[in-house]
Amino acid sequence: MLNGRNSSRATRSGQAATEYLLVFIALLSVTVVFSLVLYAIRQQSNRALDLVASEYP
Repeated sequence: MLNGRNSSRATRSGQAATEYLLVFIALLSVTVVFSLVLYAIRQQSNRALDLVASEYP
């Protein structure tokens, strides 16, 4: 009976660690994608500013 309780507790602990790891990976990937989008928007804005500031007639 005691072994059943310990293995159940270990399984729950492992499940919680797995869930935290999955949430961390999901948040990290969202952060990376958001950073890439911001980088692309910044590059596009710089290109637009370069075209506007161009002295070409």
